[in-house]
Amino acid sequence: MALVLGSCKKWIDTGINTNPDAPIDVPMSSLVPAIEANMAYTLIGGNDYSRVTSEWMQYYMGIARQSQGESNYIWHDGDVDNVWNVAYSGIMNNILILESKARAAKDNINLGIADVLMAESLGFVTDVWGDIPFSQAFQGQKLLNVPFDKQQDLYPKILAMLDEAIASFKATPLLYESGDLIYPQDPNLSPTQQAALQAAAWLKTAYGMKARYTLHLCKTDPQAWAKALVLINDGTLASNADDMQFSFYSGVGQQNPLFQFMDQRGDIAMDSAFMAMLAQRVDPRIPVYATAGPDTTNPYQGAGWGSTGENAATPGSSVASPSSPVLFLTYAECLFIKAECEYKANAADPNVKTDIINGLTASLNKWGVYSAAYITGYTAYLDTVHVTLYKELMMQKYIALYNQAETFNDWRRTNNLIGLLPNPTKSAVENVIPRRYPYSLGEKSYNSNTPMNVDMWQRVWWDVASK
Repeated sequence: MALVLGSCKKWIDTGINTNPDAPIDVPMSSLVPAIEANMAYTLIGGNDYSRVTSEWMQYYMGIARQSQGESNYIWHDGDVDNVWNVAYSGIMNNILILESKARAAKDNINLGIADVLMAESLGFVTDVWGDIPFSQAFQGQKLLNVPFDKQQDLYPKILAMLDEAIASFKATPLLYESGDLIYPQDPNLSPTQQAALQAAAWLKTAYGMKARYTLHLCKTDPQAWAKALVLINDGTLASNADDMQFSFYSGVGQQNPLFQFMDQRGDIAMDSAFMAMLAQRVDPRIPVYATAGPDTTNPYQGAGWGSTGENAATPGSSVASPSSPVLFLTYAECLFIKAECEYKANAADPNVKTDIINGLTASLNKWGVYSAAYITGYTAYLDTVHVTLYKELMMQKYIALYNQAETFNDWRRTNNLIGLLPNPTKSAVENVIPRRYPYSLGEKSYNSNTPMNVDMWQRVWWDVASK
């Protein structure tokens, strides 16, 4: 026995329990695409986030099972466990690892990417939950009852991250980072050329993202529009080619999340109010926003409250094909931010109208349905005296940001300027559109600091009630 025990170190391989498929350390070139894919699939384009808020914003109508409940504003603490957990453990925790590696390596591009992705992830989470754990989170078992940060303390952190990202993308030296799936570069270029183009693309995104989050504060900061306009003019997205998006593929397991949802469940349809609005405007995006229903006389009808949607159109190729991209930030959104900021700065109406038309044009081009005749007709419509310019620009932004959760933020901060009507049926929990998510059941069960008695009709900090 003594002989055997004394000889263990000589004959037992000390690496016997090492799993080669689960490396202890992951390189940044693998971390970046994994984070981007997880954000696109679970958070930015995830069904627990963009699809649910898109039902509340009346792009879609739930016609069966859980989705029908969501359209009736039935959305429980247990329903958000998955998106809450993935946001923290699968996304933000990995971004912190990426940031640490980038700082240690003095890697400006990956540091900037980490800051942009963290700013957007943190922004998404706090915008639907308000106060959340962050500054003392990510410590594992060292701190299980994590304190919650106030949202008013988190927003300066978000904006500071984007400031650091801007500085990083302007810094030197810049080394091209492989693995980036949002802004991959042409391998035929030199590494120096690739790095310059990669940094320039992310720099535009950082400016646009900061403008977006600055605009969220318009109810608490009267200078928000002026600040956001400076950021837009500093050099944000300049064309649809600059769009920050994640592309999916047609292969099994690589498909767009909404496509997979429709393929496996299919319990949402296009909302009747949204489809009627598009039809009234003779909008060229109808056939890419929706897939025609079975009624050949009215193929693009939607489903109304309480409908089972037998003849309704369903989400279209722009958002629900296997390879449809998930959009993080678009050129069209930046143009509508510019239009709103100029309107609030009392710019001349022709300037604001030009911005609106440019935003509409960008959206039509994005989906390959540009029509010069339509733009000519719409330009004439904008010149009519009965058009309320601010409402019209927010309506065009609402249409352009179809299926994107940012609409939920716009709806709250502009006090429902676009005029969405709540679910009027007795099946609805309240006949009022929700304004936030309930806290995760898991967090409430295991973290004693989790705010209790928070319902979906309470406002987050920046969503100040009108007096």
